[in-house]
Amino acid sequence: MDKPQIDDIIEVHIDDLGFEGSGIGRINGDFVVFVPKTVPGDIIKAKIKKVKKKFAVAKVEEIIGNSALRTQPECEHFGTCNGCKMQNIDYNHQLTIKKRNVVNAFEKIGGFSGLSIPDVTGSVDRYYYRNKLEFSFSNKRWLIEDDMGKIADNSFALGYHMPGFIDKVLDIKNCHLQSELSNKILNLTRDFFKSKNESIYSTKTNSGYLRYLIVRQAAETNDLMVNLITLLEKKEIINEYAECIKNEIPEVTTLVNSVSTSKAQVAKADYSNVIYGKGYIEEKIGKYKFKITPSSFFQTNTKQCERLFNRIIEFADFSKEENVLDLYCGCGAISIFISEHVNKVFGVELNDESIKIAEENAELNKVKNCEFSAYDVKDFLKNLITKNAVKQKFDTIILDPPRTGIHPKSAEYILESEPKKIIYVSCNPTTQARDIKLLSEKYEITKIQPVDMFPHTFHIENIVQLDLKKLSTVE
Repeated sequence: MDKPQIDDIIEVHIDDLGFEGSGIGRINGDFVVFVPKTVPGDIIKAKIKKVKKKFAVAKVEEIIGNSALRTQPECEHFGTCNGCKMQNIDYNHQLTIKKRNVVNAFEKIGGFSGLSIPDVTGSVDRYYYRNKLEFSFSNKRWLIEDDMGKIADNSFALGYHMPGFIDKVLDIKNCHLQSELSNKILNLTRDFFKSKNESIYSTKTNSGYLRYLIVRQAAETNDLMVNLITLLEKKEIINEYAECIKNEIPEVTTLVNSVSTSKAQVAKADYSNVIYGKGYIEEKIGKYKFKITPSSFFQTNTKQCERLFNRIIEFADFSKEENVLDLYCGCGAISIFISEHVNKVFGVELNDESIKIAEENAELNKVKNCEFSAYDVKDFLKNLITKNAVKQKFDTIILDPPRTGIHPKSAEYILESEPKKIIYVSCNPTTQARDIKLLSEKYEITKIQPVDMFPHTFHIENIVQLDLKKLSTVE
């Protein structure tokens, strides 16, 4: 098998897609070539840019034959921005790719075979579906080829971080993930602070003012939050900014200035000051309202979230006598949404503020059968087994952990507690399959449903129901 050399021009048929979005072709037998911005079915000429032992990376020089799956991306930043990597692929085929990723995770990582995995539930909205967007300020603007020689000042950018660079940001003028109002806020914010010659935070010097801009917009109410995260407080400039927002974008219902002194490049704040408005927004899922604060976790695709929650109810087939343990409950969204179908829900979440908001959400909706506790999930489950901290038996456990999945000890404690059902919701089928493999000692998969919460990306939400095996050690 002959390897290509750097700068070789090759002709290749793209027959697959890698997880990170690069098309996959093969030359000289089965030597793999990854080509970004290509689609399965394309026939291309490409220039080799990098050669490794078992694969090469190439850049498209010419598309000889367009794939039938190729579509025109809506976004001008496609191919440079690190998001929406499948925007050039027919949406129905995107769902096919996502289903395949779920199948591969459960077969290759979980070791499961013969599973009946249905088609992915597609998103109601394919663009402008996010209720939250997070933009970064940088004094190192990322320049694309068309910018070279045209951009005189690259010292101010507001947009998305470039992959592999902690300090370089692609200046975004129009993002198709949130509404036009969000883009208006983005551009007004850039223009305002740039005109004031305001400084941008640098990790190297731990100085500078501007850090992040977060826009949270409710899909089912008229609430719209702007949260500006800065290194410190500057009352005069933030009040000027507030007046500018009020005059130019009166649809903004609340403005928050959060302060973060951490060197970590994470949009988390030490504290927040409400400049005007309530300091939070309210969103509706079904008939329930939820309070969302600047730091609250909330599913980012509101309309699809309702479909996800309804599928959980459909899967679980709850009874009014049932007691449910909702682990990683966040602000209590799932707990409250299922509350009318069960006897009681007990929600557990490590973050104190999330639990406080969950309690407020229960009160807001006049839900009386939900109780919440700020606890590490692993420690809570250990106490449940060893100390009987909660003096009741849970019929169903709902798991909705972060992308990293659950701790192995948590799986051990769940196996010991033996609930009749487990509903596992995950945005990472890889760690989900790994965890379910641990739980398969006593549980069997009875239902699966992938749900697309993030069109044009490789991310997929997946719901799995596990039932206690009839020949359980409990018998």
